[in-house]
Amino acid sequence: MSAAESIIRAVAEKIADDRAHRIATLAAEEFVRCNGMPTDTPDQFILRGQEVTDELCQDYIAHLKWVGGCVTFDGDSDDELVVLLGDYTMESLA
Repeated sequence: MSAAESIIRAVAEKIADDRAHRIATLAAEEFVRCNGMPTDTPDQFILRGQEVTDELCQDYIAHLKWVGGCVTFDGDSDDELVVLLGDYTMESLA
């Protein structure tokens, strides 16, 4: 493989990774919006019961935290999780 082919391949892989990352983030945010109960606070949702313990939900929340797309708080009861969607990246906090 030539140097040019190697560079083209690396760029194509980077574009594919970025696209997959955006899709995963959008899916995670949509999951929270669709399955969470909205509160009076904009972009804040409460997840309850089995949603909180569901492995897919936990993966979505972990992804959003990792990319700086949300913060979470414990709810009023043990089976509640409050999710506040937003931009919590280092760039936004600077």
